[in-house]
Amino acid sequence: MTQNPTLEWDYTDLADSYDQRADYSAELIRRTLLRLGCGAGTPALEVGAGTGKLTALLCDHGLDLTALEPNERMRALALSKGLDRRARWLAARGEALPVKNQSCELVAFGSSFNVLPAPLALDECVRVLKPGGHWLAIWNHRDLDDPLQQAVEALIRRHLPGYELGRRRHSPEPDLLAHGRWHDIRADEQRFVVEISRPAWMEAWHSHATLRRQAGDTLPAILAGIEQLLGTAEVLAVPYISRLWTART
Repeated sequence: MTQNPTLEWDYTDLADSYDQRADYSAELIRRTLLRLGCGAGTPALEVGAGTGKLTALLCDHGLDLTALEPNERMRALALSKGLDRRARWLAARGEALPVKNQSCELVAFGSSFNVLPAPLALDECVRVLKPGGHWLAIWNHRDLDDPLQQAVEALIRRHLPGYELGRRRHSPEPDLLAHGRWHDIRADEQRFVVEISRPAWMEAWHSHATLRRQAGDTLPAILAGIEQLLGTAEVLAVPYISRLWTART
């Protein structure tokens, strides 16, 4: 690892748009923490905490949380919400966790595990987790069975025939199994609907890094096409699925 590595996924210019994205399912987090036996005072680490969407939910359950986020702008947005009073924040990356061996009972990733080299990230999780400690990763996925989402995907593929949804849509279970140090791998999900304004939904599309990376010069046309699909609607009911995996050392 170099002294100042260039982040492959740099959200500096996208942080404000990213913060417009839907929150994770609070119910899914609640029942998962209950199943894992994590609650008030549980020493926990969040890797790639971003603007604090998962951070806030974990803090709601009283975890003794350290949140890691390498991007200055993302951290600033999280701190502007008062999350510095609910968790310790450090500028650090998932490949080299700045915590002691066997010091955590939970390591959590909110839409961040997919941007890390899985073997190295999992090595670090094993190092910092206490024996029997838990690993958690969660993503929000747009429900692609929804007619609007199907129309959006069709539009994108008209511009980008080879468009890939990206690693964030893939189960992390193969990475966990290949690593060889994880047990009791489980998956869970929760469907929910978010009411979102037209401007906020379009702002969230502007932070869609997977699309931006593949679209290149066609991005403005794709975004314009997505907005046209909305017709005259000013408020959207957008169905999402929070998908979560856990494993134990």
